[in-house]
Amino acid sequence: MIVFRSLIGAACFVALFACNRDRAQRDRELGERPETKTGETKTGETTVTGAHVGVSNDAAIGRLVAARCAREVACKNVGADKHFTTHEVCAKEVRATTASDLEASECPRGVDAKELDECLEAIQKESCTNPIDTISRLAACRTGELCLKTEERPR
Repeated sequence: MIVFRSLIGAACFVALFACNRDRAQRDRELGERPETKTGETKTGETTVTGAHVGVSNDAAIGRLVAARCAREVACKNVGADKHFTTHEVCAKEVRATTASDLEASECPRGVDAKELDECLEAIQKESCTNPIDTISRLAACRTGELCLKTEERPR
């Protein structure tokens, strides 16, 4: 029984040093990480930059069409004797106007993701009965706002 306990103790001791050796080797391979006063290792900090992320023209058009037609459905503008007879008609008509505004010749660098999100939010918040909301949506969704500027690079 004493031999068994001694073997268990020795195995634990060896395993402990083996783990520390692996950690030391990994730290050398990855570069040393500074330690805090408590002995914990610090990791690097991630920072967010103000980079403008680009979205493809087709993806932006698809998202805008979906949002606009969802709003038309919510405002009861889709159906018999309505502005759009079906959801498909809505999608086709909205896509035609949106595609001409955001085609590659108009937005050669793509669409700014942040501006697209603001436009989509304006569409969702647009009231069915308040024309002021429509003006706000139109301002947020202008081609000049959505297109990435030439000095901005998509990521």
